[in-house]
Amino acid sequence: MSFREKKAWLTIFALLIVFLPFYGFMASVYHQPNPDIGYLMRLVAIAIAIFIALECMLLMLARRFSPEDAGIPRDERDQLFAYRASRIAYITLIVLVIGATFPMIHIHGGNWGFGMLYLAAIILSEILRASLLILQYRRGY
Repeated sequence: MSFREKKAWLTIFALLIVFLPFYGFMASVYHQPNPDIGYLMRLVAIAIAIFIALECMLLMLARRFSPEDAGIPRDERDQLFAYRASRIAYITLIVLVIGATFPMIHIHGGNWGFGMLYLAAIILSEILRASLLILQYRRGY
């Protein structure tokens, strides 16, 4: 398994480990009679900080266990894989953001919940991007 494929696996793992519990906890806190928006903002900041720390720690471990593979520069194949995955993930992100915006316009609700839909759209498109990278590396084309 190449280092770039390991990075994609680590990204998926870190996103799922951090944001699945975050969304479960955030939904229970948000659906209170009077949700504390300041507390929810701190919760988002903590989740993002934990994700960044976990991602960096896992990448440092992966780099330590395969230093010869981590130092290889990106070739044309890696760039093509990244382009394909990013293109599909970007289109998906646009569709998800439009899908999250539609209920925001037509349904009366709190803006915080819809903002969390935007964050979920970003997370889902990043998981898709990493998954497509893994798929391309596994197939070899």
